[in-house]
Formats: sequence, C-alpha cells, structure tokens
Amino acid sequence: MPSLPDPLPNLALPTFGGLQFWSDVDLRDGWRVQQHAITGHHRLIDADDVRRAWGSRAACAAELDQLGPPRVPRAEIVMLIHGLGRTHHSLAELEASLRERGHHTEHLRYATTRLAVREHAEHLADWLDAQADVERVSFVTHSLGGHVVRDALSFREAGPDRPEIGGVVMLAPPARGAAMADLVGGVPPARWVFGPALQDLSAEASASLPAPTAPFGIVAAGRGTEDGLNPFIPGDDDGVVGVDETLLPGATDVLIVRGTHTFLMDDEEVQAAVDRFLRTRSFER
Repeated sequence: MPSLPDPLPNLALPTFGGLQFWSDVDLRDGWRVQQHAITGHHRLIDADDVRRAWGSRAACAAELDQLGPPRVPRAEIVMLIHGLGRTHHSLAELEASLRERGHHTEHLRYATTRLAVREHAEHLADWLDAQADVERVSFVTHSLGGHVVRDALSFREAGPDRPEIGGVVMLAPPARGAAMADLVGGVPPARWVFGPALQDLSAEASASLPAPTAPFGIVAAGRGTEDGLNPFIPGDDDGVVGVDETLLPGATDVLIVRGTHTFLMDDEEVQAAVDRFLRTRSFER
C-alpha cells in the first residue's frame, strides 16, 4: 500500500480543545500540537480550537511553524497545570487574574485520566527543552499538576536550551500522597474512571518524586479545625486532600486558607497570593 500523506488532508473543523483524551506536546500562544491518548496520532489546533492539521508529531510541528504564531523571546512564561479529572477551564479565573497582573501565561491541556504521571511529565519536559527563547518558566499547579511538574523537573537532565525555572506554586498538592488515592486505588471502577494517575497519587509513589529544586510555595485549604470535611482523611482537609498531605519539606513558603479543593484557585485572596509568590517568592503582603 502507498504510504499516507503527512500531514493528512485536513478540514478546518472546530474541536473541544482537548478534554481528557488529548495532551499538549507543544504549545505556542494558544496554538497546540496534541497527541491522542488512545490512538497516539497528533493534531494541530489553533487558538480558537480549530484543527489545522493532523498526522505525525513532526508534521504537525512543521505546520505549527508555518501557520502558527512566531516564537517570541520572553522574559518569563507562567505555565498553569490543572488537576486529575479536571480541564484547563478549572484554572481560567486564576489565569485571567495573573494576566491582569502582567504575567504572560500558558496552560497545559492533558489527558489526566488516561495516562500516567510520567507520560505527562515527558510531554512537559519536551516543551521545556524547546523554550530556547524564554529566559524563565514558572509553574502554578493544582492537585495532580504538582506531581507532573515535580517529575518533569527531576527525571531528565535539563537540555542546553531549557530556561531557568523561576518559581513553582502548588495549590492543594497531594505532595506526600493522598489517603483517598490509597483508599480507592484498589477499586476497579475507580481505576477505570481516574486511570493510571490515581495510583501515582499514592503515598508510596508520591514519596519517590523529589521536591523542586527551584523555590516553591504550597497553598493548602481546610476548615481550620482538627477535623476536616472528609472523614476518611486524617486531620484537617479540603474534602479531597489533607492539609498535612500537602506539606513538602523544603517549601519556600506555605499558605493555609479556609476553602475547598475544587474551588481553591477561584479565591481572590489566593490569586493575589500566587501573584506575590511569583514576584517575590513569598505569599506575604
């Protein structure tokens, strides 16, 4: 059989932008090369989530260079990474807040429930090594996103073009493992719903991830009492992750607020604190 053309013939069709089945392997000012978690093929979508090409990764990357925005030297990019079972929409308010405060942001879209943390970390490390025209990259993560960044910064030696890592802000990270992941990780329906990343959130797996060597801050949420929202989590908690589970030795600063896991990133005080940490490496006013 003759080989298929690459990139494949394309109709400029609208997409959902990548929700649970697509992971970014390259991104530039809203344009994205994404890989499908099941089929493994790639596509290029523009800033309006319209598919501009599909086929191999190399072909889509070439189309990005031809059709997409040019690479622009930047002092810093702040990359936002959402949590398990969520999408980039969950961080939309936080991203808008950071942009209003003068940060240039990007957000990672990835198939949290279909792939393991290491696979997501490989994609993120690839992107980092391609940012030769960026001086510094900082990260703001929610929940599982903290694991992805910790793994991406540790498992592979930094390439020569990798920018400096500025700061890392982790919102409600199960940094020491999540009791809920240990509790439901052995239940087949839960493993099917949440995928291999669920086991990556266990206490044992989490202990294998080094803390970031860059300055990092942790924001945890709870009730401010001895008992939290979830009776299955020891101590105070945000309904999903215990306050003690978020605490990672070596943190530059820690902020504990009243709130819940799901909506922590939408709190205006938290958004202001994230901005302060990115600028000063401290949550304090």
